[in-house]
Amino acid sequence: MILLSATPHNGYSHSFRSLLEIVEPTDASFTGDKTVVARRVGRSMIRRLKGDISKSGADGSRIPAFKVREPVKAISVSALADAEKAIFKKVSSYCAKTTAAARQTDDAELVSFAMQIIKKRMLSSRTALANTVEKRLEALASRTQQEEAPTRSEVRELQGDLPLNEKTHERIASRIVKATVSKDAKRRSAEKKQLQEIKKLIDQVKTLPDPKIGALVADLEADVLSQPDEKAIVFTEYLDTLGAIKAALDARPEFKDCYVELTGGLSSKKRQGRLADFEKPGKKLLLATDAASEGLNLQRFCRRVYHFELSWNPNRMEQRNGRVDRHGQTRNPIIRYLFYPDSPEDNVLDRLVKRIVQMQSDKVSTPDILGILAGQRIEEALTELDAEGDTTTATDRIFSKLDEGRDSFLREVAPLLMSGRPGYGAKIDPNSLSADQVMQDDESFERFMLARLRTHLKPGQIPGTFSLRTPREFQGPQVAESYPCLTFRRTVAIQYPARDVEFVTRLHPLFQAMAQDAHRQLTSPRDPNASSARLAVRRHPFADEGPYAVFTYLRQDDHDHGQFLAVAIDASGKTLPQDQVIAALDTTFPPGEVPWAEVEKVFGERFKQLQAAAGEAAMKLLEEKAAEETRTRQDFAAVLREDAARYRADRLAEIDLEEKQALAVEEQGQLLFDRREVYGFKAKRASVDTFHQRRLEEIAKFEQGVKPGTPQPLGVLFVFPPEGKHGA
Repeated sequence: MILLSATPHNGYSHSFRSLLEIVEPTDASFTGDKTVVARRVGRSMIRRLKGDISKSGADGSRIPAFKVREPVKAISVSALADAEKAIFKKVSSYCAKTTAAARQTDDAELVSFAMQIIKKRMLSSRTALANTVEKRLEALASRTQQEEAPTRSEVRELQGDLPLNEKTHERIASRIVKATVSKDAKRRSAEKKQLQEIKKLIDQVKTLPDPKIGALVADLEADVLSQPDEKAIVFTEYLDTLGAIKAALDARPEFKDCYVELTGGLSSKKRQGRLADFEKPGKKLLLATDAASEGLNLQRFCRRVYHFELSWNPNRMEQRNGRVDRHGQTRNPIIRYLFYPDSPEDNVLDRLVKRIVQMQSDKVSTPDILGILAGQRIEEALTELDAEGDTTTATDRIFSKLDEGRDSFLREVAPLLMSGRPGYGAKIDPNSLSADQVMQDDESFERFMLARLRTHLKPGQIPGTFSLRTPREFQGPQVAESYPCLTFRRTVAIQYPARDVEFVTRLHPLFQAMAQDAHRQLTSPRDPNASSARLAVRRHPFADEGPYAVFTYLRQDDHDHGQFLAVAIDASGKTLPQDQVIAALDTTFPPGEVPWAEVEKVFGERFKQLQAAAGEAAMKLLEEKAAEETRTRQDFAAVLREDAARYRADRLAEIDLEEKQALAVEEQGQLLFDRREVYGFKAKRASVDTFHQRRLEEIAKFEQGVKPGTPQPLGVLFVFPPEGKHGA
């Protein structure tokens, strides 16, 4: 089993342990000899960062496989009107005070989240803030609680920062904003007064251009529109902000027709169509929401990303950057973000971006940094930030906690993660650090497919491609009825987007359907003791010492589709080496013609004896393989038992330490009850013992191996020397 993840580590060793336990439970203990711990983790985990990977340069030297990002540039949106500065201050204070007032209520968490939504929209665009303030005022003005609160699962989806469909995102956020008004008349009145003041300030600047959109347009005009080979992706979290950006672009003739809009909820066909439009020379911008960012691979023709607002979750920003900063990018990625220096929240986020850069220079990887941040509850801290209070102390507290998380990570988790990386004692296959193309064109596969589909293929418009109407017998799950443009050559496929050229390999559903059809025909159920029903004959230079026969079988012990087995027997009944089998099945030599009378003359009278000898040889071959496999399993079982014993000892030592730490926290000097029951340490120890016993049982079962069954005869290939050579 292989588990692949690009999710950063969250800084907690117990989370890391839970992942290792899925792969190999006996590797999931971090106590004991450091060398042993490193071996455990390195055995179950392979960790590769972009900086580890290299490729061959034009001169044969090794060069980085990924282009290094240019330094991230912050676009400061300043020179604001007094009313705009006042909006930031008023909204920040209103959200912080409302959150504090609800702290001891049942709705504390939901109110905090509602205030977080309002703050985020304030920092996105004036339009987004105005719409949200209006909804909150409507809810406060209502005498009855008309809006139903969202379900726990809906809140978790929004809190989890998942790329939800925008309509779903807006609907849930709107319900949270409307459903979290206080039942206390005094608090409602205070809120209404604050929001009305904010609304007045918004009305004062309504006729002024949105300064953030103006800053974006100015930067795009200078560095994107004026450069013939540049395109850019502009990401925003909100549809109303996207609408405001579109309106500003449409008002400028030079921008009006140069952008493509990509939002969630589009059909696959429309999505692909808009991406194809963005690739055209005349389109310079892609306006996208986070719901549309999943699975975008735009590195072939774009390297610029603009974050219209600083996400409160830095991981989301990194996901956006990954649309262009990925394998195949030929230029240095350029990342920019817009922020308001007059907003204390944006100031914190701006400092956070700079701190991330600083941590990267300290050799902490980007995924690790994101993991550290995930555990610091940045969103809550920003929600509680009050612009009318002491923001300096609050900000320092945020970064102090971040530094504590970094130090804890470097001390406790980083050494474990290093176990799976090059240069830290793990044995690393150099090929696993190379981005060089390993597989070339599969010429034999292409020849086979062309021969098998020759009556159904037509030349495609692109050299090396074909169009195909899939034969009825090969139609099935994931197989298209037709392929307008397909290729069997890797060198052709890598030159074009997947939407334009279908790359058919041995793993493609079309070939899998063909293989299954052939398998059904070849292995149709028959009596395993019956004689071979399929006979064929050919000539081959390897038969220059005399004719021989290759008997083929199907072994069905432990594989869904079985395993093919072949034995070569000469005319005297002698078993031949396996290279004779391989040679007989080699298709590079023409098969030649052999009169059937000649086959009968050599093999006719002795066929039954040869078949029996081949059956015995096949069983002997299976028994030898089974014995070898059993020996291998026994050797491995000894290692597994040793690991299981070490795991038990080390895990129990960890639990002992956890119990001591828990007891040290308790201030009471006299125990009134068995505290081990309260903390669950008895249960933890029992769980370790139970797992250890189950593990030993699994190892014993694994060690037994599998006894081979009687293979099913499939067919016989008679091999004769080339014409003119009669053999020995």
